[in-house]
Amino acid sequence: MSAALHLTDVGPLERAAHRIGTALLRWSESRAARVDSTSGPVTTSDRTTARLVFEQRTALEARHRHWDELAAATPRVR
Repeated sequence: MSAALHLTDVGPLERAAHRIGTALLRWSESRAARVDSTSGPVTTSDRTTARLVFEQRTALEARHRHWDELAAATPRVR
């Protein structure tokens, strides 16, 4: 988030979004730290880097699709 707010100043939707975002961040960090046991130590770094780049790109694309779907389904507020 770009602004720091106390959790008492935000609603339940913001709290849920923060919990989900934190859980996704921990999940992606733990996934990036995992090492595939079938590959040798020579290619592990290259494979990890390529996998992280791919995951970042696909995650960003998925987020944009999700935001578009949410925006299309959300009624306009005036």
